[in-house]
Amino acid sequence: MKLRSLALGLLLAASSCVASAAAFTVVLNPTTPNHLTASFGDTPVLGSFTDVFTFTPSLTPGSSASAYFFNFSLNGQGSVDPNLQILFTAADLNGNPFSISNTIPFAQAGVYVPSISGPLVLTVSGTSNGGSYSGVINVTMAPVPEPATYGMLAGGLALLGVVARRKRRC
Repeated sequence: MKLRSLALGLLLAASSCVASAAAFTVVLNPTTPNHLTASFGDTPVLGSFTDVFTFTPSLTPGSSASAYFFNFSLNGQGSVDPNLQILFTAADLNGNPFSISNTIPFAQAGVYVPSISGPLVLTVSGTSNGGSYSGVINVTMAPVPEPATYGMLAGGLALLGVVARRKRRC
């Protein structure tokens, strides 16, 4: 009986050390022409965690993005509360690593990616003692040429062809 209780206790202890993973889909909202932004965050379970945020819509090639997130571990009286601490171990935006500072009581991370495209995927990993974190992502979309731009380009090339043909005749 004691061996069975010990095995059950070890199994419960091992399962509490398993890392948690959560996935979120976040919509980027337009703020000004060619600029999008979104807020994100989580209150991860106790222990190790990995959160994956997928942002929509996808970006056009040549877009740029910056992201920043943080955790305050101060309680209402202004003192450090270990129950609110989150230590970030890694973060990346489409494979671009964040610069992380785990200074207590203010852990933070940020990144700027000058050229990015496709769907944005942010992965945040760390260890939580019960707190939460939040952040913001800002995107500058690469301009997409209007159809009239292509029409003007085709017209200009045709005009150059006509001029070259006339000069060849003379």
